[in-house]
Amino acid sequence: MRIWLLVALSTAACWSQGPGFEPLFDGSTLKGWNLRPGEAASGQWTVEGSALTVSGRPGNLETTDEFEDFDLRLQWKVAKLGNSGVFYRAPQNGNPALSSVEYQIADNSRQASQAYPVRRAGAAYGLYAPSADVTRPVGEWNSLRILARGTKVEHWLNGSKVVEFDVASRDFARRAETAKKSREFARARKGRIVLQDHNSAVWFRNLRIRRLD
Repeated sequence: MRIWLLVALSTAACWSQGPGFEPLFDGSTLKGWNLRPGEAASGQWTVEGSALTVSGRPGNLETTDEFEDFDLRLQWKVAKLGNSGVFYRAPQNGNPALSSVEYQIADNSRQASQAYPVRRAGAAYGLYAPSADVTRPVGEWNSLRILARGTKVEHWLNGSKVVEFDVASRDFARRAETAKKSREFARARKGRIVLQDHNSAVWFRNLRIRRLD
């Protein structure tokens, strides 16, 4: 029991510390976050066991700060058939799904993820499918990393790089056009981190970020 406790404490320390990293979530309050209410909003974002979670349809939760080049780390888990996401470099106003790239969070056994690889966990939603399914069983914690430097972005899942792209490339423009995105999509080089309310049970913990700018 003592060994297990030491391992757990060591893991927590690893997530809460690190050269240059700053916490985005203090583990107990919503300090540093704003609610971006949806239509006919109901429910709320709460803290459950040192994790952020959502009930009902309150809307997305966004950081009060904006970030340009960064290394974002967090842990997430979903319930069976769960679906959520993390947007980044999102403008303060409007729907982030229309303006910003989404790191997809999902139970890959759900029908949409099975049918469309670009909707699987780790994907740049609707644009780039993950190179492999390295998700852990539903109910277990997964680790997310988003590395954004200039126009180049990497998505990592459980220690593996699963997506890599350049938002200034012709390939990205072609994929964005196919996905029926506007010309302004992903043009912002600085914005907010947004946790998606997708009417689905999801949990986030150990959120931290290192500014690279």
